[in-house]
This record gives sequence, structure tokens and C-alpha cells, in this order.
Amino acid sequence: MALIAIFLTALNLRAAVTALPPLVPRIQESLGVGGTLIGVLGMIPTAMFALSAFSTPLMLRRLTLHSALILAMLLTAAGQVLRVLGPSFALLVVGSILALFAVGATNALMPIVVRTHFPNRVPALSTTYMVAMQIGMSVAPLFAEPLAVRTNWQISLASWAALGMVAALAWVPLWRRRPAASPVPAAGSSRRRLAVWRTSAGVGMAVMFGCTSLTTYSLMIFIPRIYVDAGAPVQFGALMLAWWSALGLLLAFIGPWFVARFDDPFPIVAGFGALFIVGNVGMAWDAMSAPWVWITLSAVGPCSFPMALTLINFRARTVDGATALSAFGQGAGYTMACVGPLGFGLLYDYTDSWMPPTIFTSIALLCMIAGSWFCTRNVHVEDQLSQIVAKPVEAELVGR
Repeated sequence: MALIAIFLTALNLRAAVTALPPLVPRIQESLGVGGTLIGVLGMIPTAMFALSAFSTPLMLRRLTLHSALILAMLLTAAGQVLRVLGPSFALLVVGSILALFAVGATNALMPIVVRTHFPNRVPALSTTYMVAMQIGMSVAPLFAEPLAVRTNWQISLASWAALGMVAALAWVPLWRRRPAASPVPAAGSSRRRLAVWRTSAGVGMAVMFGCTSLTTYSLMIFIPRIYVDAGAPVQFGALMLAWWSALGLLLAFIGPWFVARFDDPFPIVAGFGALFIVGNVGMAWDAMSAPWVWITLSAVGPCSFPMALTLINFRARTVDGATALSAFGQGAGYTMACVGPLGFGLLYDYTDSWMPPTIFTSIALLCMIAGSWFCTRNVHVEDQLSQIVAKPVEAELVGR
């Protein structure tokens, strides 16, 4: 039952985000908003993911793991309905904030629930939920525009709330159950263990998450527009986003495998980052010169994201360590990523060219490669924290 619930929950992790970009032209026409405000809408996912990730440890002190997941899925559904209740950009923003805060909390909870229910099958279960996440991410943009044509953009956007309701129901049989072999982190967990921001692996994880997400969410909101500006019809722009998302389905299989197979997968992360840059520059230079080539190269790059999610459990020895690393890595990382969609939109509005925002994301990807060097090494945050605590003691003994 836990496996089914994990799969259904993961379907919700990106559908609420990717269902919106193909509808941007309709939303702009309906609500009269420009590129900068769409950029603000695009930064909501990363802002909410950051805020909710930091809130996860506190949430788990007040709720059981299963209760937290049920609540998150119900709020995801409610937010998606709220954002289309009226022809109002304010309601669209408020509903998106609610839905994506709940999705962000689920982002941080997923590595913990995998570690809790399947401690000996982390790579396989990480692959399972990331595949489900990519399915939701791919299907939503593919059907968003056709559904809007048959109805309107509000119904198209709100229809994905059904996924949240189904996922919430899937957790009900497990409600208030706690697997004996691997308990949910308690309020009394060691504070020293939770200080992962003092470790190179923790900081590297945050940079890897942040810079990958900065680029990914910038493109997620603007890929259809890039192709439309290059002369393609709106449907082709939506198809490119769906293809870009669908390739992530394959990467969701291979990313965790790379982490499990290699003690130090840094060269692989660096290679994905380089392909990401090449694909993005190609799209900005002339998207329609080789549309399938550029979008495919760009789509390979975000493989660093499922690798980072899997690394959370490989760089922690305990559930407490995984909880702290997930909260800090995703919280700090998504905080960095907030500037992505807004900066991308502003640079385009001021220059009327896609190349300056692409240079901006290319710099971020170079930082991602640098940060990943620290968290791809075969280290554990608990060990690094022990060494940090031991150093002052050693210095004091030497002084005596």
C-alpha cells in the first residue's frame, strides 16, 4: 500500500507547475499581464518549495509522517481549485502559493518516506517516485492546451486537483501507522546532527539543488514562449515542453542508478550540466534551426535533479540526517532558485532577446557543477559534523 501511495503522491509533484506554461498566452490575454508578472508567477514554485522545505522538521514534530502527507495532498488540490475561482491574477497567485507550498512540503517528505518504509531499497524506490513525478510533469503540459481549447484555461488548470485528492485517499489506510524498523524523526533529535549547513556536503547539496532548479523552472515557464517567438505555433511550443518533460522520465531511471553505481558520480553530473548549457544556448540562438536537437540536449541536463534527490539518502547515515539534509538542501536550494524565473523574465523584457537570460542560467549551471563536487564524494554529513565538533576539542587538548 505504501508503494501505491508513494507513486500517486509523486504524480502531483510537478503537474501543478507544468500544467500552467502552455496556458500562459491564454492567461496573459484573459488577465492582461505581461512577461514580468508571468516571471513572478514562475518564481512561486521555487519560493514555496524553499519555505516548505525549511518547515518540514517542524511539521514532523506536530504531525505523523502519514498525516503530513494527507494534509499536503489536500492542500495541493484546494490550491489548484482556488487559483481559477475568478478571472483574477491575485487569486491565481494566492491559489498557486497554497498548492505549491503543499507540493514543496511533499518534495521534502518524499526522501524521508522512502527511507522510512523501504530503508533497504532506497535507489529502487527513489527511481519509482521520480518516474511518477516525471509522468505527471510530462502529461500535464501535453493535455493542458487541448483541454483548454475544449473548455477554458480555468477548467484545464483546475482539473489536476483530482490527482491530489486521489493521493490523499491512498494514504488513509496508513494513517497513524509508524513502521517499527525506521521511525519518523522525533522532536528530541540531536541538534548537532541537524546542523548540516556546517558541512561541505550540505552546502554542496544546496547549490546543486538550487542552480539546477533555477535553470529548470526558468525554462519550464518560458520554453513554449521561446518557440512561439521563433515562429512556431502555440501547440508546437507546448509539444516541446512536453517532450522536454518526458525525457525526464528516462532520466528518472538512470539518475538514481548512477548514484548507486558510482562512489563519486561528479563527472556524470558535470557532463549533464554541460549538455544543459549547450541545449539552452542553441534554443536562445535559433530555436527553430534544430528544434528537436536543442530541446533534447536541454532536457538531458536536469538529470542532476534526480541524482541530487537520491544523494540525500546516500550522504546521510540516519533518518535524522536524511531529514536535515533534505530540509536544508531543498530549502536553501529552492531559495537560490527563486531568482531564476523572475530574472529570466526581466532580462528578456529589458533586452527583447533570449540570449541574456540564457547566459544568466549558464552561469548558474557552472555553479551547479562546482557545488556538486562537494556532495557527490563518498562522504556522510554525520561524519563531517563529528569532525567539526572534534576539532575544537583537539585544539583545546593541544593547547594544554
